[in-house]
Amino acid sequence: MTSVRPSAQMRREGVVGHRTTEDRAVVLTRWGIRTSAPATTWVECGSLLGLDDLVVLGDAMLSSRACATTVAALASALALRGRCPGARNLRVALGLVRRGSGSPQETRARLGIVRAGIAEPELQVEIRDEQGRFVGRADFAYRRERVIIEYEGDHHRTDPAQWESDLRRYRAFARLGWVVLRWSRSDVTTQRAAALEELAGLLRRRA
Repeated sequence: MTSVRPSAQMRREGVVGHRTTEDRAVVLTRWGIRTSAPATTWVECGSLLGLDDLVVLGDAMLSSRACATTVAALASALALRGRCPGARNLRVALGLVRRGSGSPQETRARLGIVRAGIAEPELQVEIRDEQGRFVGRADFAYRRERVIIEYEGDHHRTDPAQWESDLRRYRAFARLGWVVLRWSRSDVTTQRAAALEELAGLLRRRA
């Protein structure tokens, strides 16, 4: 909860109070409630979240139609705030946020790829056939090597319609010469090193 000076900082159980000045407050009204603009909210979270969580939040804001936020808006909000808690993490996170992430785990997967020194993949890539017809959308793709990474949350396994759709889409990708790596939660957490080693080797072989 953010209050504009000279109003007092809110103190209430379960609420973290912040204060800002009028010139730094970017306020919108949504559903009749005055709230910080999405980019301002991201900056305000700098004192609450670690680096990776700030990237996850930034990715979500960039990818959400409801937020309608841009990297430029995040940068502007950070510059407007100036020196503030978490400013260093926010500056680093600003260089890592991307539009197109479909989930927090997809963001964490991308961060793992980049930190392993592997080329950063494109996000939400439309795959088309030889006639230009849309075949499917890939979570991550390396066009030159024709490698796709699909992050599969548990609903890909438990939802029969989703599972069948995935199988058809992967077969279509394979017919066009793409290799599909299917990553689950463990490939981003406990088995991350093995998943990244497999990806790096596959990219080298198909370069």
